[in-house]
Amino acid sequence: MKNPVKYAIFMTLAIITICFTGCVVSSNTYKNADKYSAGNADFEGGKVKSLDINWNAGNVKVTRHDLDTVVVTETSDKDLKEAQEVHTWLDGNVLRIQYCKSGESFIFKKIEKDLEIKIPKDMELEDFHYDGASGNCSFQDISADTFDIDSSSGDVTLKQKGESSSIDVDVSSGKIDVTAETVDKLDVDSSSGKIKVTAENAKKVEADASSGNIELHFANVPSDTEADASSGDITIYVPEDSDFTADVDTSSGDFDSDIALTKDGSKYINGDGSNDMDLNTSSGDIEIKAE
Repeated sequence: MKNPVKYAIFMTLAIITICFTGCVVSSNTYKNADKYSAGNADFEGGKVKSLDINWNAGNVKVTRHDLDTVVVTETSDKDLKEAQEVHTWLDGNVLRIQYCKSGESFIFKKIEKDLEIKIPKDMELEDFHYDGASGNCSFQDISADTFDIDSSSGDVTLKQKGESSSIDVDVSSGKIDVTAETVDKLDVDSSSGKIKVTAENAKKVEADASSGNIELHFANVPSDTEADASSGDITIYVPEDSDFTADVDTSSGDFDSDIALTKDGSKYINGDGSNDMDLNTSSGDIEIKAE
């Protein structure tokens, strides 16, 4: 999911600047820069079908409100020049939100900016895209067909409502906490940080943590679950009467279950065994619990 060119540029600039100044400087560029407007903005809710959020540094929050508008508001601890303000562009039915003017440089140690977006309470988006370099983000009660969330550094909290075809969350360094009502495919990946997923109805779930624990809560067991923790524990909570076959592999760790399972080699079966779980840890324990 990550944009390798953008990420490489950001990291190179950060490393060079830290070495000489102790501060982090970023300069991002984007297409159609002349079509963006600076500053806080309101948009008619009926004209917005998708959100495309790009935020270099600072916390981001998306929530619902009772108005029929999409409201974009940033806060800063410093007075900002126009070029440093949030920039927005309604590109057809896609609302694009950028951290600042294209090409503007920032010293993050001197300026802190947070972003809040409020959307109508009954809004159902087609696509929700977020790309953040540094900062925590919280997306509460959001309905969208697809979610694509990418954060280099910071915690990600998502509460999805309604039905989605896909939820994709990728964090390089930070915790992931996803709550989903109904989704076809849910894919979460953290290089360093804990993963927690709570899903009511999901067809396929993939969770990968290079360094951190994985915790999965299922009201209904997905037809296909894959969980891989290189260094950390995997804990899965399922209804006691659910049907699944768990293929368990732990190089250095133990397996335990408080549900009475039938063992067949490396596989553990509950009920008719119709839903598949593939659980792997290199260094950590695996546990299945009744919920």
